[in-house]
Amino acid sequence: MKIRFKTLTAVLMVTLLTACNSNTEPAPNEELTQFRATVDTFCAGIAETDAKINSIDTSSEGYVTEIMTDLNALNTSFTDFAAVDFPEQYDYLEHLADEASDYMTQAVAGYTKVYTDDSLSEEGLQSEFDNATELYNNAFKRIKVIMTFLNGETSEDASVQSENSGTLTSPDPDDQ
Repeated sequence: MKIRFKTLTAVLMVTLLTACNSNTEPAPNEELTQFRATVDTFCAGIAETDAKINSIDTSSEGYVTEIMTDLNALNTSFTDFAAVDFPEQYDYLEHLADEASDYMTQAVAGYTKVYTDDSLSEEGLQSEFDNATELYNNAFKRIKVIMTFLNGETSEDASVQSENSGTLTSPDPDDQ
């Protein structure tokens, strides 16, 4: 289960970092420049946290504390990103950041239960782990969609729909 979590995290982070590396031209105004810097800081922070999670020796005595510390740091990063006021032309993406944060909060709560609740049966442990992993994946899918749209591309991930507005589409570029 621990190895599966690390592998899953590594795959998600490679995908996310690919999306975070923008090939778009620099933002034409200060608000967009600041927003891009915030996005870049967020991506760098979650990449650093991911690297820390993947470097944890799960055979060490204190690994649970390390994992929980890093998962909580990841949750804080998502919460902070959700609090960012997106520029007007990207307002249609802001709710996805909120959803990603909510999913990450729920995932961390699930992983906390997995790593700290000794009363769970093996089936309960596996079920809780699978649920937390699904929530974790949903959080990263929403971040990936945000980054895709920020990079001027269209998301082809049909499995990601906004909870607030159904299928996500970007506004007409002429309307921005």
